Amino acid sequence: MRIGNVGIFVKDLEAARKFFEQYFDAKVLAEYNEEKNHYYSYIMGFAEGCKLELMTKPEIVDQPKDKNRTGYAHLSMKVDTAEQLYALIDSWKELGYEILYEPATTGGKEVRAVAFEDNVFEVSY
Repeated sequence: MRIGNVGIFVKDLEAARKFFEQYFDAKVLAEYNEEKNHYYSYIMGFAEGCKLELMTKPEIVDQPKDKNRTGYAHLSMKVDTAEQLYALIDSWKELGYEILYEPATTGGKEVRAVAFEDNVFEVSY
């Protein structure tokens, strides 16, 4: 048994797609548009075969998200090199994302940040 994909509801579907394309080299594998239900989604694919479904519909409510909530805690992503990790950290700082912790330049391998739509991301190499 395996997980087929993980789905995340977002307010801004296009911005979410661009976020995952820009930072994690994701590709759109499939697109679903249910005009009748006003439901739209992208199935995003990653180099190692993992899939993420980004979904939206007009009635989605984007409540404030406490970092210590139950349920979804974070999405953990991997990059190939330390250079990619540090470039991502620099970019997220420029965008004003909250960095919860970041690696030391002397061997740290992981960053955790509150990024797109206040979701927590953990990125390591």
